[in-house]
Amino acid sequence: MANNSIHIPVMLNEVVDNLNLQENDILIEGTAGFGGHTQAILKTVSESGIYLGLDQDLTAITHSKSLFTNKTYVHHYHDNFSNFDLYMSNHKLSYFTKFLLDLGISSHQIDESTRGFSHRFDGPLDMRMNITQPLDANAVLNTYNETDLSNMFYNYGELRHNSKLVTNIINFRKDSQIKTTTDLRNLIKKSYFFHNKRSLFMKTCSQVFQAIRIEVNQELSHLETVLSKIESFAAPNALIAIITFHSLEDRIVKHFVKNSNTLIFEPKGALKPSKEERTKNARSRSAKCRIIKKISE
Repeated sequence: MANNSIHIPVMLNEVVDNLNLQENDILIEGTAGFGGHTQAILKTVSESGIYLGLDQDLTAITHSKSLFTNKTYVHHYHDNFSNFDLYMSNHKLSYFTKFLLDLGISSHQIDESTRGFSHRFDGPLDMRMNITQPLDANAVLNTYNETDLSNMFYNYGELRHNSKLVTNIINFRKDSQIKTTTDLRNLIKKSYFFHNKRSLFMKTCSQVFQAIRIEVNQELSHLETVLSKIESFAAPNALIAIITFHSLEDRIVKHFVKNSNTLIFEPKGALKPSKEERTKNARSRSAKCRIIKKISE
């Protein structure tokens, strides 16, 4: 069973310090995960407030729920974070005062070979954060046409040159299905010149896998949806912390806030993990945390 060592919460101190947590906060955690951030948050937020946590990964949310069964003001729901307003409505809440959104994929998801998220392990091509949804990586790779595959790798993996990869995928599936992460790795290997540089191969694999994962889970469209809802439901002076892990996510957050009349960055720049954290937890290296404040128009 999952335990706290499975996923080390990223930028925990920065999040807690900058959210300026209060006992009576109405706090939404968009990706509750395995409860790492939650445990720190609930050292301050108490029964005079309320906590709503969402996660579309059933394993994660079930574990998180089990950690806080003795706290009646803590509620966990198996759903995508973009639907947080439904659960606010269930609790007759019209606004929140704090919001945390950690857009990272958990270590548990990456290291579980059967989930197919990582190119480091052999496993089925799945990549669904919510295993109850129909679309998976297998369907994407075996049914998408040439244009859709190319656009996906270009837009979500930032792979400018992907025609050889797409051609190899189309040709491979004429004879048999692309079934495993190893099949995909082999196609990547055939599609690019790596000049014997393992680091370049690993980076390209990461870009390909990222693109497919974003498509399978519709990550960027969910982010755009949640940002518009955050703006609508934030109380005056509400604080929102958003942790991103790649430039595509960060660009959407920056663009949204800069074009908003009611949201500002405070501080203006992104917070980054400390050198100590980056050393201890390699997966924190690409993280950025932006703190957003709701102001009056």
